[in-house]
Amino acid sequence: MNFHLLFVLTFISVLTFPVAYGKNTVTDTAALMKLVKTAALDPVATEAILKLDSAVKKCTEAGFPLGAATALYSQGSKYNDIGEYDKAVKCAEQALPTAAKSGDPSTISFCHNLLGTAYFFKGNYALASSEYFTALDVLKKIDSLNFKAALTIYSNLAALYGRMNQPEKVRNYLETGENIARDKVLTHGNANAQLATLLVSKGNYFERNHSPDSATACYLEVLDILKMPDVAESKRTRLTALALMNIGACALQKGDYSAAAKYAQMGIDLAKGKYAFIVANGSYILGEALRKLKRYKEAESILLGALRLSATQNTKDQLLVGYGTLVNVYKDSRNFEKALIYTDSLQGIKDSLYSIEKEKAIAQFESKYLLAEKNQQLARNELIIEQQKNNNRLTKFWLSAGIAAVSLLSMLFIAYFYFRHQKQQLVISALEQKNTISVLKGVVQGEENERIRLARDLHDGIGGMLSATKMRFMALRHQHKDLNTSPRYMEAMGLLDVMGDEIRKTSHNLMPETLLKQELPEALRNFCNEMKADASLQIDFQSFGNFGELLNDFKLNVYRIVQELLKNVVQHAHATYVVVQLMRLDGYLTLNVEDNGAGFDTEKTSDGIGLQNLRARVSRNNGHITVRSTQGSGTTVLIEFELANTK
Repeated sequence: MNFHLLFVLTFISVLTFPVAYGKNTVTDTAALMKLVKTAALDPVATEAILKLDSAVKKCTEAGFPLGAATALYSQGSKYNDIGEYDKAVKCAEQALPTAAKSGDPSTISFCHNLLGTAYFFKGNYALASSEYFTALDVLKKIDSLNFKAALTIYSNLAALYGRMNQPEKVRNYLETGENIARDKVLTHGNANAQLATLLVSKGNYFERNHSPDSATACYLEVLDILKMPDVAESKRTRLTALALMNIGACALQKGDYSAAAKYAQMGIDLAKGKYAFIVANGSYILGEALRKLKRYKEAESILLGALRLSATQNTKDQLLVGYGTLVNVYKDSRNFEKALIYTDSLQGIKDSLYSIEKEKAIAQFESKYLLAEKNQQLARNELIIEQQKNNNRLTKFWLSAGIAAVSLLSMLFIAYFYFRHQKQQLVISALEQKNTISVLKGVVQGEENERIRLARDLHDGIGGMLSATKMRFMALRHQHKDLNTSPRYMEAMGLLDVMGDEIRKTSHNLMPETLLKQELPEALRNFCNEMKADASLQIDFQSFGNFGELLNDFKLNVYRIVQELLKNVVQHAHATYVVVQLMRLDGYLTLNVEDNGAGFDTEKTSDGIGLQNLRARVSRNNGHITVRSTQGSGTTVLIEFELANTK
């Protein structure tokens, strides 16, 4: 098990402030900013938060938005340190409009970075990447780049891609940041904290690639750098705790479990009461080292305490490591009942944390940032050229821009009327089926109620009895050692495992529990993957947009529609490839399912029970459906829901 989950996500104080702002005098703003910086340096996080709250009020009353924004993101940083990530998000969201009023780009960038870090710790990597790239984009627009802030964001992006297991991007951001930091240390001598931060992330990279000696060398260099006088005390404490803890992780990889326990404990002691995420991660390293040393009771106690801490912070990535280690502790100590309980918890966290959709979202945000940076460079080049041209050239430029704008507007109008026409066609199609659908609605609801009842009976009744049976079989094996070598006994245990998997799969299909815990795209992606494995059918699932705040009944109905469509493809279409596309945009949710199967004559089969049931489900939430198919050319089903009319 890897314990390289600790990445450094830091925040940098504002380096330069305006001499005067609004009606305030130089003395007023200087005094207020000193108040903010003093409060932020308080080593006790809870005390610092109270002082910063007071500073926010004073800066706001004085009409000093730069000071208020600085106090807010400093407060958010403290909340991140103690693991209260929701409060950190709230601080960042309050700080952003205040920072915009101040007109200081660096402060705006810091606020986006803070928000990204809070999302990172919450396990929402898509939103984290969006905020990090926004923060970097803001900095790139400043003539004199704030290199300390940029180095922090490079380190954070490396951490993010490390979690997503994309080593090439990790190495790219680390090398870029480290080169800048080492150059600044040589020329200015004031970037040691940023260099140490990047080296911690570099050590994490080596750990993930199973190079503990190279990683340890990075952490030892960090400890040397932290002796430099330009490193703030708060950063020195945090980075020292990180380095010690990660030296323990490297010792764990090398099999030196006593050293691993020693260094992990040193990191925990240094971070206790200050940095909750270091305490939790250090505890997981310590717990694993104690497990390897066969000190199971101590390991269990340490891990349960760390899991309680991670649960209060809702840090899913930490919970993933903690539950995995605890399961191994119970297996090694032959406590199979508890191992089974925590295995279920572990699987649930895996399902919710990692998904291809999150990787796609990050890639999308990175592409957007890189494109914006490229366009910005092109714009700068064009500006230099334009300054050397005369007014006729300038007039020609604006004329071209005007023509482009008119062309764009024309295209938008055409697209608008096209989609409007498509919507009208969907409405006409739905009205034609109105009489049949009204009869089928009651049938669909009855089927759904019966599915729910059967799912509960399977999961709670038969599934529970099967689990109890399995535990009794395990107890028998401890009482009768000869059963360990009995082929029939082992065959029976294998059958129990298969039965359990089938019951869980059937129960999930009848009443998908993931819909209550995940967003709709994640549940559908899981179902498509299961269908792909069972039917040897290539299914390409795609989703676009934000699918939060959908009613559970509506999500379940959409899930059932996809089930029905894919079942029809498997049973009737003889297709080898299917695209399932889910999109939410401008108050509409659109589902498109297209296969390369045999197709059918829509006029001859429009009254079939399958299509009637499908139309009933769509109508249940006031949706519209269009089916296009010809024999030998596959089938396309387009369904649209106006979310304001769903129930």
